[in-house]
Formats: sequence, C-alpha cells, structure tokens
Amino acid sequence: MKFSLGETHLETEDELTSSTSTNDFKAAQRYRKRKQRREELSFKPYILRVKKAKTPDMKLSSNALEDLDNLISSVYQMYCSELKRLTSLTKKKTLSIRDVETATKLCIPGKRKGNAMNFGSDCVNLQESYLKQTPMEV
Repeated sequence: MKFSLGETHLETEDELTSSTSTNDFKAAQRYRKRKQRREELSFKPYILRVKKAKTPDMKLSSNALEDLDNLISSVYQMYCSELKRLTSLTKKKTLSIRDVETATKLCIPGKRKGNAMNFGSDCVNLQESYLKQTPMEV
C-alpha cells in the first residue's frame, strides 16, 4: 500500500483471497461499523432531566444546553485524569472515597471546594444508609 501526503492518491495491491477469509473480512467490517457508531459522551439528557425535576417551568436554549454539556464534560475529563493519576500513584485498581475526595480538592477551586465536599459526603452517607436498610439479595 502506498500513500503520499502531497497527493490525494492511494495505491493498493489486491491479493486473491480464499472464501474463508472473506467471512473474516465481513466480520471485521461489521465490528468496524459498530465501533464507528459510538458517539461522544453527552450529558444533555441528564441535564434536561435534572432541570425538569428542579424547575419544570424554566426553558433552556440549545446554546445554553450545549454550554452546560461542555462544562460538565470538561469537569468529567478533569476528574478522570486526576483519578487516573491518583490510582497510578497508589498502585491500586479500585477507587476509594478518599481518592474521590482528593480529586475533588485538587480539581475544584476556592469556596466551591467545601460545598462540593459537603454535598459529596451527604450523598455517600445517604447511599450507605439506604444500603443498610435494604440488604443485598444473593
């Protein structure tokens, strides 16, 4: 296969293949199509769901929705990179509550850090109390 950057021209050498390899090619082509269909992570449905639950009478423009989605995506990417760095430093495969707290302290600046920590600890306590009330079935 030859490909040159200066030209938009691609040359390939075709080889004769047996009938079994065409089945492999079709399977690979299906896998490739399935892989290409995967879309970018979007938080838009979740933003709309929370907005509807909190303020059902408020409207949200598509530009505002896009900005909120970009904001949440960037914060998500920041958390992921920080959590990845923390897990590589501790050499563990499992995240703990302390790792998430540390990532929050590193990612969120100023006064919002304290509010985020309080909200996160309240959510963890609520989840733990819920799990104590309803034991897991095996």
